[in-house]
Amino acid sequence: MVTVRVADPSEYARVGTLTIEAYRALPVDHLWGGYDAHILDTASRAKDADVLVAVIDDLVIGSVTYVGDPASPWQEWTEPGEVQFRLLAVDPGARGSGAGAALVRACLARAEKAQRTIVIHTTLWMDVARGMYERLGFVRRPDRDVHYEVWNDPPVDALPPEWVGQAFLGYSWTPT
Repeated sequence: MVTVRVADPSEYARVGTLTIEAYRALPVDHLWGGYDAHILDTASRAKDADVLVAVIDDLVIGSVTYVGDPASPWQEWTEPGEVQFRLLAVDPGARGSGAGAALVRACLARAEKAQRTIVIHTTLWMDVARGMYERLGFVRRPDRDVHYEVWNDPPVDALPPEWVGQAFLGYSWTPT
């Protein structure tokens, strides 16, 4: 059974490592421009957002960063009153365990309690995640896409060619 809770500082290294492993398993590089170092600094992230973990038998198998504070440097591409989550990751060896859905549901519960819409951004290459988001009630929001010209200004050094011209895809979920 998957349990979701706030990460303990002793688990921050594991959270960073499993997130990097999950992103490396994607078909296109998502760790360009120093993003890997940013991801690994879980302690700094936890100062400005809630780092949640999915655990089975005391083993951290997944994590997500829930950003409910509009002043957080981890909140991006949102509008006033919106929250988001980022860096949803499940250890590649634990895929299919339900950890990803459990982490998203924990974020939905937090947003519902705060009566806030969640806006997230994902990529063309995260097809498993996009399918899960849709099953959990997220709606595709092309009007909230972040186009290449916006996110790549100033231009990213050593950007993989697959990213040229690609947008970050917007989704939202609103509590009932």
